Amino acid sequence: MSDANPTALEVRSQDLASKITGLGSQLAPTAPVLEGRLVRMVGLTFEAVGCQAAMGSRCRIVPDSGQSVDAEVVGFSDAKLYLMPIGDSRGLTPNARVIPLPDTDRVGVGPALLGRVIDGAGTPLDSKGPIFTEIGRA
Repeated sequence: MSDANPTALEVRSQDLASKITGLGSQLAPTAPVLEGRLVRMVGLTFEAVGCQAAMGSRCRIVPDSGQSVDAEVVGFSDAKLYLMPIGDSRGLTPNARVIPLPDTDRVGVGPALLGRVIDGAGTPLDSKGPIFTEIGRA
């Protein structure tokens, strides 16, 4: 066999390799997500340390046992984040894990939204099940 005439297996291998390379270029780079911990709760304001998140973004607070709670970043000072819970915060304890959530300020849009009722976070309120969309908007 000469190099001028590749075998069918070689052609398929090269084709597969180029497809895999093409898929790799479509992947978005990821950064590590640093988890923090809940250090203080005063009324509806929570303080977390050890993680970074932008104003208006959301974090998930995960206690050792019980239900997790999502919270919105409403302020920061030095290494502390100030969070406001979205939902019931009963059962949260000191040192609960605080995990920043990516892209929580986006809501899916498209034809699937026609005739549906959603809240500010894009959660359906009309008891018609989940909404499947392909495009997200801030």
